[in-house]
Amino acid sequence: MTYSISKPFAIGALFLALSASSEAFSHSSSLRLSATHRLKSDLMYCKNSLIDVKNINPALNSTESAHSKTNKVTSPKKDTHLVKIDFKKDLSKQLDVAMPYYSLENENAIVDGTTGECRGIICTVKREAPIGRETGEISFFEFLRAAGLISSSALILAKPFKKRHHTPAENYSVDVNPAHENWLRAEISSIVGGESFLDNASDPVFLMMCNSVSKRSATFSGALKTKDTVWHITGNAFVISAPLFKRKFPPPSTPTRSTSTNPYKNLSSKLQQIREYSSPDKDWVCLEGTLPPITSDDCSGHFYDNPCLPHSVMIFHSCDLLGMAIEKLTGVNIPFKKSESGQDSGLELMSFDCTPQNFHFPNTFGLKFQAKVYCSSGEMGKSESTYVVEFSSVQDVTELVCFKATGCFVLTPPLSPDRVLIDSNATATATVAFM
Repeated sequence: MTYSISKPFAIGALFLALSASSEAFSHSSSLRLSATHRLKSDLMYCKNSLIDVKNINPALNSTESAHSKTNKVTSPKKDTHLVKIDFKKDLSKQLDVAMPYYSLENENAIVDGTTGECRGIICTVKREAPIGRETGEISFFEFLRAAGLISSSALILAKPFKKRHHTPAENYSVDVNPAHENWLRAEISSIVGGESFLDNASDPVFLMMCNSVSKRSATFSGALKTKDTVWHITGNAFVISAPLFKRKFPPPSTPTRSTSTNPYKNLSSKLQQIREYSSPDKDWVCLEGTLPPITSDDCSGHFYDNPCLPHSVMIFHSCDLLGMAIEKLTGVNIPFKKSESGQDSGLELMSFDCTPQNFHFPNTFGLKFQAKVYCSSGEMGKSESTYVVEFSSVQDVTELVCFKATGCFVLTPPLSPDRVLIDSNATATATVAFM
């Protein structure tokens, strides 16, 4: 099927144009009175106990009644604890994604013991995509994929809706700095079972908090800890009902469901028509490359019945192009890798600011990527030198902008022998918490 994109469309435009729609957004919280009663029992303080979100009565949402229930129970010193949840039973009917894009495992809701409300999720995250031209424990693609999934899942539990909703990012910023660890540990230690989860995890831990949630938008901030550093992310997201989304973007006439094929395991360096531009003295380099028109198989599970190229995949191809651009600028070989071997130079993210603007659907147009980069500090091509880059992604016929971003990356040398090598098929641990 060919999608009609006759008019320019921005994600924010849909939100603004239809903000006066009669579409109702549910205000009910399914984790209030009855949840408080259940979660106050000793069993509910166990990390592996099971909560079935669908079986909690959403009509019982009186905060006053919830407080009355709470007063009858002796609370522990820490009143936020973990409750086991399941994607198929508790999330799949409300989220806008499906397998195989969904990559979270061992999910636990973070529940406020006073109000019975869900504040977030703690879970493990599969790392299955190639590391590409990056280095480290987790790629930028996997980080953004997990951040989107976790924040959407936590929103579904914090503000339960009767129908499915889409939660595309309006904007976000990422800062990678080990200085964020103190804040991260303080937040995790405030959760009953949180410190145990953190101490027993051999993989990265991800914590995210929603600073505000309304019927149509949310703001969030959080951090992911690896062995060497901490990734911090803040941003804003839209909340759009599935009926509203389908009105603007009708799904294929023949329903498209997720297949057994997982395209994210096999992401590769496949940009075509690479073109190079540079200043006369070559103090900056700009590369352009085109991703051919995609098919539904390239975005399986995103969205659940209406294929759309994930933003995280766009970032994967942008980072691939950036690696090629820094090779041109510095002469340093930065190969595309399936996994971290420690034997090659690579890139590590320092900061990133992005504004997603348009969706990109299958069987339409090619997608043009651009990365313009220059050395901002250090000696060109030497270890620990840093590079500022301007990214963009535009449809090659309509000229619709899919996203624009700026970032800063550091060039890293091959790992020393004492550094632990990372298996690309390992699992990462992630935490997300909504306040």
